[in-house]
Parts: sequence; C-alpha cells; structure tokens
Amino acid sequence: MRRLILAPLLVSTLAMAEAAPPLDQSADLEAQALSLADAIAFAQKNSPRLRAARAAIERARGEEQAAFAPFLPEVGLLSQSGVTSDNQGPGAAGPTGFILTGTPGTHAYTQTELQLQWTLYDFGRRAGRKNQAAARERIAELQFARAQQTVEFDVTAAYVNILLARASLVVQEDAIRQAEATLKDARAQLKGGVADPSDVLRAEVQLSESRDAAVNAREAELVAIAQLNNVMGRDSALPLRVLDLDLPPPERLPSLAESLQVAAAHRPESGFARQAVVAAQEGVATAKAEFLPRFFVRASTGRVDGEHVLTGWQAGAGLHLEIPLYTGGRLSGDLHSAEAEVAAAVADQRAILDAISLEVNRAFQSVVAAGQRIDLSRPAVAHALENLRLMRVKYGNGDATPTDIVDAETALTRSRQRLNSAVYTYLVALARLDYAMGREQRPRGSP
Repeated sequence: MRRLILAPLLVSTLAMAEAAPPLDQSADLEAQALSLADAIAFAQKNSPRLRAARAAIERARGEEQAAFAPFLPEVGLLSQSGVTSDNQGPGAAGPTGFILTGTPGTHAYTQTELQLQWTLYDFGRRAGRKNQAAARERIAELQFARAQQTVEFDVTAAYVNILLARASLVVQEDAIRQAEATLKDARAQLKGGVADPSDVLRAEVQLSESRDAAVNAREAELVAIAQLNNVMGRDSALPLRVLDLDLPPPERLPSLAESLQVAAAHRPESGFARQAVVAAQEGVATAKAEFLPRFFVRASTGRVDGEHVLTGWQAGAGLHLEIPLYTGGRLSGDLHSAEAEVAAAVADQRAILDAISLEVNRAFQSVVAAGQRIDLSRPAVAHALENLRLMRVKYGNGDATPTDIVDAETALTRSRQRLNSAVYTYLVALARLDYAMGREQRPRGSP
C-alpha cells in the first residue's frame, strides 16, 4: 500500500478551489487515483446540496429586489374598448367620454390611459419588508457558507472511511495468509501424530473468521466509495480510486475554551441565528405600520375616442390618504403572529448556540480520545508482533502448539485493526473539530 503524507486534509473550501487543478466534468475519475483535494474540488462544483444553496441565495436576492420595488413609482398602461346601448353611458370616466346629447344610437368608445402611482410615506411598511428581505438574504449566504463546510467535511469523512476499509482489508488478507499457513502446518502435524484434532479445528475457525472479516472489509470499502460518490455529486455505483493518507505531524491543538471562542466567532449558524432575530423584528415593525395611514400620489393621462361620445384627452393628479379602519382582525392577527416569530427566533438563537457548544465539546473530546487510542495501540501492535515471534520460536522448538500460534496471530490482527481504526478516527476527528469551529481548514503535513 502506498503511503502519502496527509496534506489536503481539512483545507478550506476557497483554498481547495484555488489550489486544486480544475477537473474536467467528463473526465473518467475512476481511471485515476483521486486525491482528497480533487474530491473536495469536484464536490464543490457538482454537489446537489451546494447547487440548492446557491439557488436559495438567488431566490433571496430576488425577494429583496421585490421588497425594494415599492419605494419606486409604479407606472401602468391601461386600455379598454366597448359598445353600449342608446340609453347607457360608456365605461370611460371623466368629462371626456360623456355621451353626446341629442345623438341617438349606440356608443362605441376606446380609452387608453397612462397611470402613475407613488407611495410617499407609509410609516415603515416598505422599510420593514426591505430590511426583512435583506436579513433573509444574509441568512441564505451564511447557510451556503455552512453548506460548503458540510460538504467538505462529508467528503473528508467518506474519503477516510474508504482508507480505513482498505487498511482493514489489507490486515485481513495478511491474516488469511497466516491462517492458511498455520492450518496447513497443523494438518501436517496431525498427520504426523504430533498435534491434536482441536489444533486443526482452531486453525480452521481462525481462517474462516479471517475470510469473513475480509468480506466485511470489502463491503465497507464499496459502501464508503458509494458514499463518497454520493457526496461528490456522482452516481454512487461508479468505481473510484483514492490516494492514501498518513498522520499529520504533531501540532498544538487549541484548548476547549479556545475552540469554543473560535466557534462563537466563526460558525455561520451564529450569524444567521442573529439575522433570523433581525428578520422577525422587522416583521413586527411592518405589522405595526399596517395600522397607520398611507400617503400616495396617483396621476394619469389618456385619450378617449369613439362614436357618439365626447372624444379628447384627459389628465389628472391627486394626493391620496388611505387609513385602515376595520379589517376584521387581520392586522391584529398579523401583529400577534410577528411577535410570536420574534420569541421563536430568540429561542432558536439560544438553542443554536447551545448546539454549537455541544458539537465543539464532542469534537474536541473525540480528538483527544483518538490521539490517546493511537498512543495505546502502537505499543500493543509491537507487543503482539514480539509475542508472535516468540511463539513461533517456541513452536519451532516443540514448546508451543498450533493453537498457540493461532491465538498469537489473532491478537496481532486485532491490534493492527485497532491501530488502523485509531489512526483514521483521529483524522476524521481533526476534520470534525475544524468543522465544529467553523474556521477555515488548515493544511496539515506535506504532499
């Protein structure tokens, strides 16, 4: 198995986009060994989650543009045509368009009107909606930033899971070879009358267990490849090859208190929780403004033509005052709903901050525990290797049985698997800690 030093683990989304070579969307990725940097770069371009998040930003921008429109004049072109009976006037309003007296017959008319309406003052209705839409746009942008971090972490975790499954498969393949050799020797000794049938049975059990574990490892690798394909935005059934990673060099990790401070300052959720409160407060301001008057200017000009009507141009303008006197409780209900949204947004903000604190705490403890498991697993592998060596020496001298060899080989296999699990769990724990803190991922190791 080739070993490369872990370099791109936890590299930030922007750094990955700049540093990684551009990927051809039509490239046959299964034909090349995909690095972690390439996997993240591919996911940034193809992940459905990120495409949906980008669309949410565009939708929020459109809503903000729509919320700003009421600040500007509204201009419309109106037109109507009709025919009325001899004793009925046309639908056109104003002095122009009246029926010509003394002229019997139907009245045919056509009226075209250009109208302008401009709200001058509405006590904060438009401003509240505009500010609310702007807050929602900022929320969408922050959610997109978190979605990028989530996709990057998911790619890293899936990538490492492939490596863990592959390492487990290598260990089990070694265990199968050892078990086959031990079984062969045990059968030979049984045939020579120097071994018990139980030794052969124990060797056969070990071989069966090793083969079963290898099947599980192959399944885990295929599932992890499917998971990585899914996170990257590829068909999960496509084959994929990845490069190996190694542990980064020792580094000083932030303390739990420092990690919590970084998360409070950099987690996007903190920002969109605050913006959610702002949006809810602007909703209350808008609901209160609905109880107050609205001042607007309306002006229009147009022309009426037809038969048996007074034709010509007409124009007019006026300042209008609109006061809601009774709405059946609609305005009170809207205000009550808006105030409840503020209370819910404040409670959600507290819940989000608590969830961030819990996530950082868990991620920090996982890093610490994974590092300790590595320190414990390394000497265990060394001890298991030495134990197997000594047991083979005894076996060669006739002081040990095939069962003793089987037990020593089993202990070595378990120790190697525990070390692999600790190493790759540590890599994922580092990624999860940076993800929990919401900071730009730092490169570790060297290529």
